[in-house]
Order: sequence, then C-alpha cells, then structure tokens
Amino acid sequence: MTASAAEKRPNIFVSRTSIDGGAHPEARERTESMSRAIQSKRPSLLIGAKTLHEVYGEGEDDGPRFVRFVINVYRKWGYIIAKHAWLAIAIVLTLSSLGMLKILFTPQRNDITGYTPYGARANREFQVFSDFYASHGQPIGTYIFGIAKDNGSMIRTEHLEEFLKVIAYASSNITLHDDESGKDLSFYEFCHSFCLANEPIRQFAGGMKVFEQGLDISRIKLNYPTSTVLGTSFSLQPNFFGIEFYDDKKKDKEGDETQKILTGDNTTEIFRRRDVTNVKSVQMITAHLRAEQREGWGTEKVKDFEMRVVDHFLNHYNSDIIKVLVLSQTFVEEEMVRGGKSMLPFLVVGFIIMCCVSSFTVMLRAFYMHQENYFKIVLAITACITPILATATALSFMFLFGLRFSSILCVVPFLVLSIGVDSSYLMIHEWQRVTKHAQENPIKGDTVGRRMSEVLGEVGPAILISCLTNLFADLVGSFTSSPEITLLCGGNMLSMCVAFVYQMTFYAGLMCIVGEKEIQRDDVAVSASVVDNSTKNIHVQIHQKVARNHSLARTPSKFQMKTQPIVSSFMHKYVQIMANTFVSMTVVGIYIVYLIFTIWGITQINIHLSTKKLFAGDSPLNELEDLRVKMVLPHFSMVTVIVNEPGNFSHPERLREMNRMVREFESLNGSWGPDGTKYFARDYETFLSSWEDDYINVEDDEEKVVLDPIRYNEEDLKYFLRWSEYVFWGGFVKTKNMTRPKKEPLEVLDKFVFTAGYHGVQLREWVPRGKKLREWRSVVDRYPQFKADVYHEDGQYLDLIDNMANDTWQAIVGALVCMGLVCFLFLNNWFTVGIASLSVLSICCGILGIMSWFRVDLDPITMASMVISIGFSVDIPAHVSYHYYTASRSHGASSSPEDRLTQCLSSVAFPAVQAATSTILCICSLLFIDLYMAHVSCMIMIICVVLCNVHGLIFIPAILICMDKLRWAISPRGSQKRPRVSPRQRSNRVAKGTLAPENSDVPDRPAI
Repeated sequence: MTASAAEKRPNIFVSRTSIDGGAHPEARERTESMSRAIQSKRPSLLIGAKTLHEVYGEGEDDGPRFVRFVINVYRKWGYIIAKHAWLAIAIVLTLSSLGMLKILFTPQRNDITGYTPYGARANREFQVFSDFYASHGQPIGTYIFGIAKDNGSMIRTEHLEEFLKVIAYASSNITLHDDESGKDLSFYEFCHSFCLANEPIRQFAGGMKVFEQGLDISRIKLNYPTSTVLGTSFSLQPNFFGIEFYDDKKKDKEGDETQKILTGDNTTEIFRRRDVTNVKSVQMITAHLRAEQREGWGTEKVKDFEMRVVDHFLNHYNSDIIKVLVLSQTFVEEEMVRGGKSMLPFLVVGFIIMCCVSSFTVMLRAFYMHQENYFKIVLAITACITPILATATALSFMFLFGLRFSSILCVVPFLVLSIGVDSSYLMIHEWQRVTKHAQENPIKGDTVGRRMSEVLGEVGPAILISCLTNLFADLVGSFTSSPEITLLCGGNMLSMCVAFVYQMTFYAGLMCIVGEKEIQRDDVAVSASVVDNSTKNIHVQIHQKVARNHSLARTPSKFQMKTQPIVSSFMHKYVQIMANTFVSMTVVGIYIVYLIFTIWGITQINIHLSTKKLFAGDSPLNELEDLRVKMVLPHFSMVTVIVNEPGNFSHPERLREMNRMVREFESLNGSWGPDGTKYFARDYETFLSSWEDDYINVEDDEEKVVLDPIRYNEEDLKYFLRWSEYVFWGGFVKTKNMTRPKKEPLEVLDKFVFTAGYHGVQLREWVPRGKKLREWRSVVDRYPQFKADVYHEDGQYLDLIDNMANDTWQAIVGALVCMGLVCFLFLNNWFTVGIASLSVLSICCGILGIMSWFRVDLDPITMASMVISIGFSVDIPAHVSYHYYTASRSHGASSSPEDRLTQCLSSVAFPAVQAATSTILCICSLLFIDLYMAHVSCMIMIICVVLCNVHGLIFIPAILICMDKLRWAISPRGSQKRPRVSPRQRSNRVAKGTLAPENSDVPDRPAI
C-alpha cells in the first residue's frame, strides 16, 4: 500500500482513542508496547526474527551476524515490494510470457551420446568414428530389420522374396532431392561404397532358389558365417541373426516338428539341405542403407530421407508374413523427443492436482485461523502458477544463450512445481499469523508494507536456505555426470533461482495487493463497530474490547472449536508415545534395521543404461532393442577399429605390426576369427597376387585359408578401391594425395577401419560386454604407433559401469558438504548441521537401497534425480533438529523431552505434512506417463519425501530423545541444572519484548 493510500484511509485507531477520551494510560502503553513487534508463541519455521529473539535476545549483535543481515534486508524489501507491487507483477508476467513463446518455438534436440560421463573414453571414440564417416556431415545410416510374423524362420522362400521386395522399394522408391543435379535420387543412385552391403541376402536367396529347383549345387555353399556362390565368398554375419544350426545338439533333433513347419519337407530333404547350408533357421534379417553425405546436402536432407524410410515401413507398409522394423539415428532422436513431449500434457494434470491440494490446505488453515475469504484461493492458485512462470523464464534464458532443448528438460516443470510451491506456503501461513495478531492488537498507521516486512523477516531466511540447498545440490550434479544430466541439473538450478526471485517479487507483490484488500475490509468492520458503539453510548470498556476483537477475530470459528481438541489430543498422544523410553528405543532399533537393509540393497544395485530407457513405452524401438539383445549381440557383436595413423605399409615391419594387432583381436575369447574380420589388406594382397598370376585358388576348400598380407603397393591402391569386386572397401579406407617431385600426386593411405566379430550368449549382459570392451581397448593400447581407437555401439553406455559408482558417491559427498556449509551459515550450530547432514546421508542411502529392491538400475537419470532430491531433503531434518535445540535453550537444559518435542512439532509438523502431500500428489502425475525417466523421477521424489518426513517426525525425535535420556542417566538432571534468570534479566527481556505476548483467543497452532 502506498503512503498516499495510507493517508486517505480512515485512521480508526485515532477515532477510537478520541472516543476513549485519552483514558487508561496503562492500556495505551500496553498497546504501544505490543505495536513494536507482533510476537507469536510459535518460532519461525527454520530461523527467523522471533527465533533469534527467543534464543539470542534482541540485541543488535546477538545471534549470527549473517542471519541478522539477511533479516534486515528482507524487512526493507517488504516495504519496497509493497510500494511497487504492480510494477513487479507486470515485469514478471512480461518476462514469463516472452519465455513461453521462446520455448514454443524452440525445437527439441537430443544427443544420443549425452548420457556418457564426462571424460569417458567412449566420447572420443564416438567422435573419431563419426569423423571418419562424416567428411561432409552426418552420413545416411538406416537399418531395416525383418522378422516372421509367425516367429518362424526368415530363410523360407516366400519370406526371403518378400524381404527382397522391401530392400528394392527402400533402395529405389524413396528418394532424396539433390540440389546440384536438380533430381530426386534414390539410394542406388547416390550410394557409393556400401551399395553392395545387402548383396549377401540376394546371393543367399538365389542359392536357396537353385537348391529348391534341383539344379547343380556343387559350387554353392550357403554356410554361416561365410558363404560361397560360384567362387565368390561373402559373409552372412552383418545380415543374418538369431541363427540356429543343424549341428547344434541342443536344438537339432531328428524329425523336429519345427523343421517340418519351416520347410514342409521330409527327412531326406532335410539331409539334402545340410549339404548346401549349415543354417537351420534365421529369426531376423537386416538390410543396410548406408551412404556418405554429399557436399551441399545438409543434415536436414539426410534426416528427412531417413524419416521417410521409417514413415513408409512404420505407417504404410503391410505384409501378411513379415514384420519390418527400421532403425536410424534420426529415428532414435525423434523417439527421444516424442518421449519428452509425452510428459507435457501431464504437466496440466499435475498443475490441477497441485491447485486443488493447495487450495484445500490453505483454506483449511484459513478456516482454522478464522480468515476465510476468496483472496486465499487466489493466493493458493497463484502459488502453483509462480513455479511455472519461473520455469518458463529460466528455460527460455538457457535456449536464448544457445543451450539445446533436450527432452530431459521436460521433467523440470514437475520438479520445480512440486518443490517450489512450498516457499509460497510458508509466506501464506506467516501472513495469516501476522494478520491475526494485527486484528487482535490493532496498530496505529498499520500498512501492508509493515505486514510484508514482518512476513519476510520471519520466513525469508528459511526460503533462502531452501533455495541455496537446491542450488548447490544441482550445481554439484552439473559437474559430476554427463551432458544430459548437466542440462537437467542446470535447468532445475536456474528454475529454482528464478522461482525464488519471482516469489520475492511477483508473489510477494500479489500478497501485498491482496493484503491491502484485507486491511481495507478489516478497517471497514472496525469503523462500523466504533461508530455503532459510540452512538449508543456503550461503556468505554465494552468499546475497547470490541475494537480490539472485531468481527474477523472476535471468537474462534466453529471449525477451529471442533478441530482444535482433536488435533491437540492427537499431538499430545503422539508426543507422549514418542517420549516413551521403550518406544523411542524401538524406533532407534527399527532405524538400524533400515540402514542395514538399505546398505545391503546398495551393494546389490545394477549399473545399466540403454536407449530403451529414453523412449516412450509404445515406441517401436523398444521391440527392436529387445530383438537386438536377444538375436544380434549373442551371434555377432562387432567392434570397429579406427586406425588413425597407419603409416606406410610398404615397409614390411609396419605391415607385420598391423597384422599382429589384427590377429590379437581375432584371438580374443569369443572371436569369429578371420571369418568375422574385415581387413582390407587381405583382399589387397589377393588383388596384387591376381595381377602377378600368383593367385591362390581356394574355391574348393571348405574353409578359406587367410594368409597375413605381406605385400603392399601404394601406387596400386587407387585401382584396388575402384575395382568392381572391391569397391565396397571405399567405405573402410580413406586416402590422401601425396605430392611427388616431377610426378603426379600419389593417392596414399590416410586412415582406415577394420572390424572384428564376436559371439557368445554372455554378451547379452552388460557386464560381459563391458569386459569385452576393455579387452579391445587393451589391444590397441599395446600398439600406440597406430593411434587406433575402438568403437562399439554400446560404448557410451558401457563406460557408465566404471564411472557411475564414482560419480554417484562424489555427487552425494559434494552435495552434503554444500548442505552442511549452508546450514551452518544460517544456523551457526554444529549439532543441527551434524544431525541434518547425517539425515541427508541416511536418506540418500535409503533412496538407493529401496530403488535397488525395486529392481531399478543406477544410471545417470537415477543419479540426477537423487542429487536433486538432496537439495530439499535437508529441510525437514534441519527444522526438527534446530527446533529441538532451540527448545533446550529457551526452556532450559533440564526441560523434558516432551516439552522440547512439543515446541518442535508445533512448528514443523503441519508445514511438513502439507509440503509432502502436495509434492507427492503433484509428482504422481508422472506415473501416468509410460516413460522410464518419468517413472524413476517420480519414484525417487516420492521415496525422498516419505523418508524426509519419516526421518524428521519419527527417527530424529526418537534418536534425540534417546540421547537426552542417556545423558541424563549418566549425569542426572536436577534443579541445580536449570538455568536461573535474575529479576533484572527478566525485566530487561520484558522491556525488549522477547517474552511471549498474551495468549490469543485464536491461536495459530494447537495447544498441547
């Protein structure tokens, strides 16, 4: 309220004094004394002005200097925001509206390597691999998978023919527009090095057709892993998966009914098939559409082509016998975006739930305080709107400065809404307390600025502590994990900071406007009472009572009269039960059992992250991931080795060293050997030998004898890479031009890749795959002269196994240190800091242990959610321990545990339960989303909130009571222990106003 408004408002207090005739100076002195500061029986929720007064006194130098400074700043800010309330609201609404527009027009972009830890070796390996194939930008990489709808074999004739039609359509009918030529080019028209990647499927189908027609099959061997058709050898490993062999004793039984279903042939026919192939059935066939991006295309054209392939086979293709699934990097990114967007509609559900809970709890307390009006509903709903406005502003600033809109940021509004609204609850509750005492003890010249100053001076430090703890927890999380988690923690941190600013400006300004309306309404009620009583010549004593207790606070409400005995009785019984020695010791025993089970659960937790966790539950990529784990990895897990500095292989020793490295890869456990290796130097040896009439004919051998290449000619390399039979090696070899004096530049080897294949059922599990990755890396590390890197498609996730545990405990320790420093800065009490820190550590252990028992893995999403939860898990334990400590100081060292726990719970219980209820109900909206990150975030938040309240309201009180009783058992308390207050000290306290005021008819907490 502005000063001019205050002047225009009728001064009801002057009128009452003039009617009073200036009588009763004692009453006037008492009123002036009470107008110095509105005191409450209840201390601040955490540490505010009245708590300092109770514990340290009202001297300027009493209490922590920093807290005194913060309180003074808040009190001054209360007057400022009351004067400029409308301006603050207009600025916030403008900024948040612009932020909303920025978010709406910012496309989501995801990085499939974003969950790889900082400093992980896989980051560099992926970059080297990408650079090798992305000379002009992101290459085309689309994979088409075919499985039989009856779960049978895909090498049946009709299934092979149908899948060949799929390959033909994708390679010929789906086009990409080339600006340079002005034409729409099909895959066959723009591919270069990998055009023949699907030729093994055609050759196998052709060979089987020859067999079924009863033609000569003497020159056809359709074996796995290497087949030969008319003298041409090719590998089936990149294309055929889920293989069942005839010589597999565990699965191959004579007269197998499955075989009859697959072929419809008799036993003789089965034996004839064994002469041409060792493959009994193939569950999945894969086609590859791979091509390098041409200059001038751009990434968007590549993504458009890949998504057109996906769209056709996902939405338009239909077959009665086979099911087609498509995989590409673009499709993976799109599905991650779709998963994130699926959360946004449920933000409305969470907002509605929060508004209902907020309105109900706020009005419940308003009825109890006899301050019910529609203004309270406005404040309750706006308390839920403020975090949304803050999130919009914070995220828009991030996008404005170039940070990408990752799908994981869609979780941030839920977190900020469920956590940020608690501070608004504190402001509403404190405003009701200040309003109640202002109604009971009217003050001359009372303004909304003075009331807001009192409110912020009380709850401001608590809100600031919550903001700082959340800020530091997110800050620690930003530096201890991966890029995606940095975005999540950074977005949550910035949103919580903006929410704090908006609560001190937008929400405080709205409370001032609403408060002005309440003050005007109160003034009208008091003025009417004064005028009515004066005209009827009511006795001055009656008039004073009416003026002090007007209609808004004259008597307790019916709701309060009914509920106060119930609440008081419940609190009284709860305190008595908790203070019982047997009960408190039993609770401590339960707490020890809780720690044992949670620590045991932590030792059993799995570390695992796959792309499946990033997609919505209905994503077709989930089925594809399951098929990959079931069929691909056990039969052909491929490693790609990028040799960055091969050197000159014309030097025999250099070539022999390279051969030794390749042989080491082939000698590892589970390797397919030379049959599973693609190493260009071997074919180059054959190429050179054929020109020198030294070609070794191995066509009729059952197994091709692979000799280590011993010859290499730089000048013939370009011819080898252009030879039709070997043109596919262009996708494995990069060349560069070397200038020569008086000669044409020579095209020489710059870098190349070779691949090796591995098999084994154990490769379905993450730990064996991680061990295999370390074996591959150890091989290249023994040949540093080649500066080689190994790339595996799961490398980014396998590195989590080694880094996740360290990142998690480092994040927890870092957050705990920050929480302890913040608490000590405000509370200046090591006992409280110790209890709060140990409680947070216990809660973290509980989260990890309970999640382990629920079979939830430890991954970056789990770790980030837990680190974020640390920021608000400190509040309730700090509240309880601090108030228990202040009770021991204010009531004396010999005060009973019942007295201490009574003061503690009267300050903490209702806000804790209200915050827990609203947070859980709001975050539960994430359970409706079929998305892993939503479910994990929701579970961790709920577990954290429940554990916070269990620790704060059960475990910590029981531990503190046991500690007190143990101390008294060792050193019995007595009257000599009770601190004595001299009459002079008591009179000084009375003069300073630190003693509790006269009891109100309408208390702000239940009496116990």
